[in-house]
Amino acid sequence: MNSDEKLRDAEIRTENKLLLRLDNFWYHYKWVTIVVAFFVIVFLFCTLQMCGNEKEDINILYAGPIQLSADEASSLSNVMEFVMPSDFDENGEKSAEIINYQIYSKEQIEKIEAQTDEFEIAGYVDRSHNSKNYDDFYNYIQTGDTSICFLDPWLYEDIKSKDRFIKLSDALGYQPEGALDEYGIKLCDTALYDSYGAMKVLPEDTVVCLLRPLVVGKSRKEEMYAREKEMFAAIVEFNSDDSSDEK
Repeated sequence: MNSDEKLRDAEIRTENKLLLRLDNFWYHYKWVTIVVAFFVIVFLFCTLQMCGNEKEDINILYAGPIQLSADEASSLSNVMEFVMPSDFDENGEKSAEIINYQIYSKEQIEKIEAQTDEFEIAGYVDRSHNSKNYDDFYNYIQTGDTSICFLDPWLYEDIKSKDRFIKLSDALGYQPEGALDEYGIKLCDTALYDSYGAMKVLPEDTVVCLLRPLVVGKSRKEEMYAREKEMFAAIVEFNSDDSSDEK
């Protein structure tokens, strides 16, 4: 056998060993490989979906003693979508989601617990759950997922004490007449509240306010905050003359 034949024979044997190893690997680890490949594909697909799509043009937060039903939240969303100045993500549909945290103040809890129903059963509030809701609410406003807030007065004062709101004059370019203070406006003092019955599911002393931006230097966050400032102005400056009366 000459040297060329020996070389070809060695290559064939080497190739056969590789194929044998691959065959053994597939025999022993076939299902593990399939499962791992499946989860990798799903993970990549979900990551691309989350990075490439936004479900809502705007998120709006309500926190206070009211737990909105699905229908009430949907009606509020419809009003916000009507007020929305433009289709921000240009997907052909305006979309607003209402984020709701039901949270009672200490005084509100005491008032509920002091009341009794027709069977003389005292009112009850799960204080532990209420505390968790507050923590969840506070953590949420740290995410930067929304800046537009409808807050019960005590929550408004609580967050204002942490210097988390932007001044109305900075958000709107002027200080509105009749504002609660330099940071917020009572919902009942907006034309929006008077024009839409759906808005009256919220207490009239609910405060409309705008959080300061948390993240700077990231284009997406800056773009989202610009949207929210525009939407906030549309809510505060809503003119009932521009809509049908749906009281």
